[in-house]
Amino acid sequence: MKNVNRKLFAAVLGGSLFAFAPAMADGLPAVSPYIEGQISRMHINDVDGTTSAAAGGFNAVVSGEADYKSDIALGAEIGVRKIADTGFRVGASFTSFDAELEQVDLSGALSFNGVVIGTASGTVTADQLEAAGVTLDNDVKAYSINTYYDFDFGKKFIPYFGLGIGLADIENADDKELMISGILGINYMLSENLYAGARAAYHRVNGPSDSFGISYDDISAYSVGAVMGFNF
Repeated sequence: MKNVNRKLFAAVLGGSLFAFAPAMADGLPAVSPYIEGQISRMHINDVDGTTSAAAGGFNAVVSGEADYKSDIALGAEIGVRKIADTGFRVGASFTSFDAELEQVDLSGALSFNGVVIGTASGTVTADQLEAAGVTLDNDVKAYSINTYYDFDFGKKFIPYFGLGIGLADIENADDKELMISGILGINYMLSENLYAGARAAYHRVNGPSDSFGISYDDISAYSVGAVMGFNF
């Protein structure tokens, strides 16, 4: 899966470069580079995970729903706009934030040869896990190629929407996982080149497996924040 995700990401990057290469070949006026910084509040929806162990006909399966705190995400993006004199632009972005665990709601079942002989459930806090020498906090780094369309109505406000594909590098995960994003935003031109704006994004990450032997379902998150950028 790791190689497949990387190959898909590389293919999309190559396709994006191919898409606006002809426009660049026609001369510099066909495209306009830009760079921007981003700050947002990142919220991770509750994440489901499962781990199991088997021995001598006995099988223990523990599932949990992890609740993470919201965190400040910092990002940067560089790209080109006005591709072929249209509203299309393409950018490469990097985002970093901490996924800090708050608590996990656990449920488990013990079975023998397929017959359930006992179940249990409860809530474990991050402090309790840390006291036992376990931390499920993760540093997350996300790399994405984003394609946008800017609606330029001849005014200072420029709304846009975008789609992104990339990789999420989660600290304790075994592999980098494929990430798909949807983006909505609006920029306000402070001057001919300088702009500020607001944007919201939804992200979905393929379910990873981590070093603790936990397999997670797909992870979804959303962010709302501000940007500051410069058009060259």
